[in-house]
Amino acid sequence: MDESPLLTQVRFLAGVGPVRAESLERLEIETVEDLLWHLPRDLVDLTEVRRVGELEPDILQTVRGEVVELADRRISGGRRMAAIVIDSGDGFLKATWFNQNWVLGRVQHGDAVLFSGKPKRRAGRWEMTHPRIQTIDADDLDAHGGLLPKYPLTDGVTMEVMRRITRDAVERFVEHIDDPIPGAWQQRFNVVGLHQALHGVHRPGSVDDYLAARRRLIFDDLLEFLLGLALRRRAWRQSGRAPSLPVSAKIDSRIRRRIPFDLTAGQERAVEEIVTDMSEDHAMHRLLQADVGAGKTAVAVYAMLVAIAAGHQAVLMAPTELLARQHWQTIEELLEGSRVERALLTGQLTAADRRDTIRRIASGEVQLVVGTHAVIQQDVQFDSLGLAVIDEQHKFG
Repeated sequence: MDESPLLTQVRFLAGVGPVRAESLERLEIETVEDLLWHLPRDLVDLTEVRRVGELEPDILQTVRGEVVELADRRISGGRRMAAIVIDSGDGFLKATWFNQNWVLGRVQHGDAVLFSGKPKRRAGRWEMTHPRIQTIDADDLDAHGGLLPKYPLTDGVTMEVMRRITRDAVERFVEHIDDPIPGAWQQRFNVVGLHQALHGVHRPGSVDDYLAARRRLIFDDLLEFLLGLALRRRAWRQSGRAPSLPVSAKIDSRIRRRIPFDLTAGQERAVEEIVTDMSEDHAMHRLLQADVGAGKTAVAVYAMLVAIAAGHQAVLMAPTELLARQHWQTIEELLEGSRVERALLTGQLTAADRRDTIRRIASGEVQLVVGTHAVIQQDVQFDSLGLAVIDEQHKFG
């Protein structure tokens, strides 16, 4: 079977060679396919063309003018400075390049050009240092600096080189990339094809082209993430065996009596889904998401009491001591007078109290635990943990 053109080494692309290829390796670019997937971080919009009289200092802009002066001279340190002066009809702008005299060979007196850069006002006139230069047709009144992708770079690879070799790769090789999203899906989710997306991100004809391309690439990233999550969840369900924790009407009624208000429609839906999961014989892995004050704690308490009613233990882990104590206070109010044995386990307990709490958890005496990351320390062992609830406002280490 012939090797895919996408596996062509970048050193064989025009303008790369072995030395520049070594630099590209630092960006993890070794093949043409790597280059096509080296996506720009941003887009530089140079489509607005100004005259000298319209320039603003220190802002990236494009100015149009006619070449009226070319100069090449030596300066201190043995360096050489090339200078080009243009006239836009309402003022002059001087562009300078150091040790890059090749730019003088690109233009001649009378040429129409575009300079793109950040101008500065010095001694009463506008100047740019090392601007991007483009020669244009003097009769083309619509010429502009274009939309330029901005790539991550490394030593030995300039932005112009990266744009040029990527542009070449797109033109020659992008059609060899397989699009994993069927056309029907592209229409359903309103995304462009992958070939169009890679063209649009590397060589956008308009801002809309670029945005449509980015939307497709973001769609692919999200789809890959969600598929991976689905596969992980399926594997979790197949291998993560857990005891079934069914809920009878009697248990449901007893739990609801502990909650001093009627559950909202959203809470009822969450409880129903959680109860369904808990009745299965595989481990549950569920995210409970809602705004602050929406009643997530009441739903969590319901689920923990289901586990306890089935003869197991439950734990609620909070990210901070303060939040753990807030949860503890809420649960104490809900379970006041109940026979559920409860314990608060945080880093603020005395050594003696901690040892006693850990002993009671290990023996099964404590049925419901509230705490900080102290509840997942190695010396904390549960007799029969049925449900763990994690308040994920904080990323645990």
